[in-house]
Amino acid sequence: MSRMGKWLLIFGIIALVSAIAFGVSVAALGVADNNYSINLNGTNINFLGGFSMGKASIYISDGENVITKDFEENKIYSAEMDGTQINDISIGLASCHANVVCTDTDTLTVKYTTGTRPLNFTAEIKNGKLIISEKLSSWLSFGAGKASELELGLPKKLYDHTDISLASGELKSADLTSDDLSLNVASGSTDLGIYAGKMTISVASGSVRLTNCSGGACKDLNLSVASGNLTMNGFGSGDTKISIASGKIILDGISGSVDSSIMSGHLALIYSEWNGDLDIDIASGKTDVTLPTGSGIDLDFERASGSCSIELDSDSTKLNKNTSAVFGGSNVHKVSVSEASGSTVFHN
Repeated sequence: MSRMGKWLLIFGIIALVSAIAFGVSVAALGVADNNYSINLNGTNINFLGGFSMGKASIYISDGENVITKDFEENKIYSAEMDGTQINDISIGLASCHANVVCTDTDTLTVKYTTGTRPLNFTAEIKNGKLIISEKLSSWLSFGAGKASELELGLPKKLYDHTDISLASGELKSADLTSDDLSLNVASGSTDLGIYAGKMTISVASGSVRLTNCSGGACKDLNLSVASGNLTMNGFGSGDTKISIASGKIILDGISGSVDSSIMSGHLALIYSEWNGDLDIDIASGKTDVTLPTGSGIDLDFERASGSCSIELDSDSTKLNKNTSAVFGGSNVHKVSVSEASGSTVFHN
């Protein structure tokens, strides 16, 4: 895609961010219903929606045994299942405060404590997939009230696919690992010790913090932030794609190639290894790039009214005009910076 095309794409994203308030409200009614969605074009953000009228209920099934209970406020619903059959995980939460713990057992444990909002909760193993879903039972359930709580115990292993959607609650984990991860956060708070070879992260206006719990580098990162905050520690990557409307992304311990588009947000890249090319397109945002000692950049800088500052090893330069030159140390990789009115800083 051309640089002008990328700028137009970013402007399209920010124009659609006005839909977030509606999208978050819809999401809060039940992120687990995948029948329809609201999409922000140009990002991976999906606001999943849906609600069901009628009595709220609790449904738990392991494929053989089925437990169905009527919803009651401030009550504990719990179950144990055989976790050896689980390969995939799907977690969709409306407003729950959830904690996921991986243990050295083959047992799946679910402890769900209801709050004051009537809702439907499902914990089901089906065709090798664990499905945890929560959605409010009606429009009357939307609004203030005590949130539900979930303690989910999983066998500690590498899962094939993990799909997590969070509307407005909280989600924590310590050591969840998967080949492929999709994380979709509308306006909730997420603090995960997690690892996946491929990660697709979408944040609307929530706060997401991810810490690599395995030490292995990801092969692919695809990150989209509308107006929220995303912080990732220690993941690295072979290939990273970033899209920011007006939010903030901090990648501490990044590596590999990075392709980023920023409307008016803030991107901070802290490299653990300088081993790939970097492409930065900014409308009016800011990018801060920290490189290891000895790093150099083969820079192609184009601007409308932006600036680029370089403080690498013995170089200290501020560019206010289009420039193509090499700066810094001997470990050089190509860097392309295109700015409308933003700013970029490179330093050790």
